[in-house]
Amino acid sequence: MSTLEKSLGPVSGTAMMLNTVLGVGILTLPGLAAAQAGEAAIWTWLACALANIPLLAVFALLASRFPEAGGVAHIAGCAFGRTAALVTSFLFLGAVFLGLPSIALTGGNYLEAATGIPTSITAVSLVIVASLANLTIPSLAARIGSLVAVLVVIFLFCLVGVSFIVVAGGEATVTTQIENLGMAAFEPTLVFAPFMLVFFAFTGWEVALSTTGEFKNPKRNVPLAVGISFAIAVLFYVLCAFTVIAAGEQAYTAAPFVAILKPVFGNTAGLVLAIGVLLLIAANLFAAFWAVSRMVLSVAREGALPGFLSTTPNGIPVPAILVNCGVFLLVLAGDSIGHIDINGLISSAGQNFFLIYGVTALALVKLGRTRMEKAFGLLSLAIVAGLSLYAGNGLAYPIVLICAALLVNWTTQSPLAKAAPAE
Repeated sequence: MSTLEKSLGPVSGTAMMLNTVLGVGILTLPGLAAAQAGEAAIWTWLACALANIPLLAVFALLASRFPEAGGVAHIAGCAFGRTAALVTSFLFLGAVFLGLPSIALTGGNYLEAATGIPTSITAVSLVIVASLANLTIPSLAARIGSLVAVLVVIFLFCLVGVSFIVVAGGEATVTTQIENLGMAAFEPTLVFAPFMLVFFAFTGWEVALSTTGEFKNPKRNVPLAVGISFAIAVLFYVLCAFTVIAAGEQAYTAAPFVAILKPVFGNTAGLVLAIGVLLLIAANLFAAFWAVSRMVLSVAREGALPGFLSTTPNGIPVPAILVNCGVFLLVLAGDSIGHIDINGLISSAGQNFFLIYGVTALALVKLGRTRMEKAFGLLSLAIVAGLSLYAGNGLAYPIVLICAALLVNWTTQSPLAKAAPAE
């Protein structure tokens, strides 16, 4: 059995995180948030960014000290032992095994609306292509991720730039639009109405942390990748929100950029957006499949999954990637015949991420080396607890996953080979 190759530097690591975080939500959430909060929605995006800074700092600090394929689950294990690692792993996998097929279906829906190609064909194709890309040698896969991230950034810059030019060509001048947004009142009732909707645009780093075991010099490069990817993501979120709000109420929809561009470019706008959505989703799936396969590998190494899933021929977790692909295709098949309601389960799985955030914050309280770090962990835990009150969606699905993890922990025989907290 070989180990994973150290193939991610600061650039490719940042690209991997951007590919995980910048999803199709960036094209839909600005309009939905503005529909609830109007011009005050610009404050919602800024408030969400501020709320995420301590949470991401906790992730970056712990992941740089304990880089491993298990990501957040490995951190939980270092702090609280095997049971916590398995519970966190199951919460993570329970969310992504539904979330990633759902993302693939979203891409299929966009392309079907623009071209008539059936949604299921596109979704299956995206899953297979993402899996094949992950089966390439890690250094090539890292270069693929960097290239895709560049294409995503170029697409978003062009989309927002052209959209703003179209908006600025209307009755209001750019200066007037900027002044209006600058004077948008901070009204808590409006600002926090779409808060949880917008907050989920900032998820994804907890997925990307499963790649930290493949970072060169993780102590330096993991915090760099988290910080740079966060800054770029916030820049795009604010630019998109600003453009949509400046466009006015006609853009306050789930497809705001279609509403902005269609009067000028006609049906071509829908096709261009569909292609852009496919690019974003392909990037999401590529990076997320990389991270999920590492999580499966980590759980297998702990003895909670079949041992063959822990093998890494030529530095590639081939069995984990292939099994993941099979699971995703089965979920898509179940959805197509009506046996699985992905969208309904996704709404419940959202709570998984809050629980993972909370476990990670607790881990910093336990593993922090200074009082300042422990206090920072408590602050992050308070933020998670406060946000969870507004998250809704119930706890039924996470509780089922936690019970499954406890059952596996009880029935499996091999103990966790606990990694000593080390630099």
